Amino acid sequence: MINKSKLLFLLTAFIFYSCTSSEIKKGDGMSFEEIKARVNASSERLFSLDADGEISIDSPELSNTGSITVSINKPDSIYTKLEGPFGIDVADLLITRNDFIYYNVMDNKVIKGVSTPDNLRYIMKVKVSFDELINAFSGKYTFSEDNYEDAMVTSEGNNYIVTTKSGLESRKFWIDMKSYFVTKIGTYDEKGNIKIEIIYDNFYEKDGIYFPKNISISRPSEKQNIWLTYYNEEFNNNRLTYKLKIPKSAKTILWK
Repeated sequence: MINKSKLLFLLTAFIFYSCTSSEIKKGDGMSFEEIKARVNASSERLFSLDADGEISIDSPELSNTGSITVSINKPDSIYTKLEGPFGIDVADLLITRNDFIYYNVMDNKVIKGVSTPDNLRYIMKVKVSFDELINAFSGKYTFSEDNYEDAMVTSEGNNYIVTTKSGLESRKFWIDMKSYFVTKIGTYDEKGNIKIEIIYDNFYEKDGIYFPKNISISRPSEKQNIWLTYYNEEFNNNRLTYKLKIPKSAKTILWK
């Protein structure tokens, strides 16, 4: 059985590390500002998502497979549920911009609190903002309003490549030239070695939305890999279709 909610925490840690913005430079051809605007417009076509999927992890700490349920209603709320073998519920989490409810099924314990950066960091085991959480589980990357005046834009095959620098690290974004969705994000050290890569794959189009069925994340130096496969997706229902079911016997802990 999955080790409680560790699988969910590791998934979000991998994704959010790769999605943090850095400095950027202009290149030849289409400018970064044009690419950014089109990527964000593509992402904004998806404003709610309901999906089931399978999640697998292979690492020195944990190797296992389980089921995950995701329900997102932009820009205000996200619900996730993690299940182990035979449909055994492991953890449920509902987060809004104002507050959160985390139910640890295995311990029959509920934590409720305000969605402050410190509280989310403790629950998710990684420093993460609400918007980064939405980006990660929706499979749609959105560039923030940070300063990107140093971005460098090149091309490779059918993708634009946006390269950013932050100290000795570089970060690259591969963006489909035709439909402007992000297909790959990577962070590399000064020698070009992979620190982390996330690949969005097996896209399909429905109602102008390009959505990845598969997400893979790797951190070679730590021998950690995660695979997420979505199925049964529904777009733009404009509501959360799943609700937390907490037994009266659960112990409740309140955080400020």
